[in-house]
Amino acid sequence: MTFFEEYDPEGELFFAPLDVTLSNSNVVQPDILFISGTRREIMRQERIDGACDLVVEIMSPTNRRKDRLQKMGIYRKAEIPHYWIVDPEENTLETFRFNDGSYTLVFAGGPGDEFTHPDFPGLDLDLDRVFFRPVGG
Repeated sequence: MTFFEEYDPEGELFFAPLDVTLSNSNVVQPDILFISGTRREIMRQERIDGACDLVVEIMSPTNRRKDRLQKMGIYRKAEIPHYWIVDPEENTLETFRFNDGSYTLVFAGGPGDEFTHPDFPGLDLDLDRVFFRPVGG
């Protein structure tokens, strides 16, 4: 059983590609997203219509600025409660929580750090494994 199945058995975890319609002018495709059981009404057959509970973006060299600035602004405007950025190039995970109109950094770390998040107690992310790179890779 995964963390999210236990955390919210009625919730759903999704992986890209899946359109998330936040407004008439903003349709995004987060790499990973979570919809809580209390917000299932935003789920459609082929898309999500509304703000997810958690959005995770995995940065690549070609989308770094877009994920860090543009998408964060879009997600902030949509009041998405949790926005996480995974940066495989820098080997970092940053988690942000929406509060009073802006995002606050909750956790920043990488290999060797112990992941903790007050809103997801018990979520055990082994950052050494998340950012594992084979020798010579």
